Amino acid sequence: MELFNTIIKDTNEKIAGITTKTWDYDATDCWKNLERSELIMQSDQAFELGGSGNPSANFTCVTTTTDLVPKDEIILCGKDLNELRGDVSFARVVLLGVKDIGDEDAAHTAIQQMDFVRYHVYPDGYMVRVSAESNQERVRVAREAVSKGISFKKIGNTYVKAYKENENVLSVRIIFLTDQELIRELNKTANKVSDITNALSHILDGIDTDCAHCALKPVCDEVEGMKEMHLGKKKKK
Repeated sequence: MELFNTIIKDTNEKIAGITTKTWDYDATDCWKNLERSELIMQSDQAFELGGSGNPSANFTCVTTTTDLVPKDEIILCGKDLNELRGDVSFARVVLLGVKDIGDEDAAHTAIQQMDFVRYHVYPDGYMVRVSAESNQERVRVAREAVSKGISFKKIGNTYVKAYKENENVLSVRIIFLTDQELIRELNKTANKVSDITNALSHILDGIDTDCAHCALKPVCDEVEGMKEMHLGKKKKK
C-alpha cells in the first residue's frame, strides 16, 4: 500500500526543520490508559490543545515502504505539555509502516482497523475530541495530569502500544505539533488523506462510473497508483 507515500515523504520533510525532541518507543513508559473516555470539566483543565479557535489537524497514513517509517518513535515539534501555559494550536499525525497485506480489499479493511485506534485510546487526564468530518483533534488536558507529569513522550508511547496490538503494524511514528504555523497546512494535508481514503472506498465498492465525470477524478489523477487500481477493478468485473 503506497497510495500515501507522497504525503508521508512531504510530512517528514516539513517537520525535519522544526523537530524539538525525538524519543524511541518505550513500552514501559506509557501514560495510564483508561477503559473509556473521561469527562474533564473546563474548571479542571490546564489548557486545550486546538482550543479557543486555534487550528488543529489529525490524520493517519500507512505504507509498505519500510524506510519511510523505519522504527517506532515519538516526535515533538514545539513545547511539551509541562511547558504550555494556555490554549495552543495542535496536530497529531500517525505514520504506520505495515505488512504487505495482500489484495486491495483486505488492505482497505486493515487500514480501517488501524485507523479505528485513534478513537479508542483514552489517556488519563487527556480528553480527546476527534472530528472525522473536519479532520481536527482537540484535547482538554487536566491540571492534575500536568502535576503528575503527563508528557507527549508518555502519551505517544500509549498510542504506539495500541497500534502495535494490530499484527499488520510493523512500525509507528507519532508526531505531535504544538503552536506551529505548519498546523494550518497539515489540516489541508488531512483533508487530502480523507479524499484518498474516500476514493479508495469508492473504487473498492465496485462502483462503475465514467472517470471523466467522477468527482474523485482529481484525486485519482494526483495519487500514484489510484487510477491503475480503479482500472484493475473494472477489468475484474
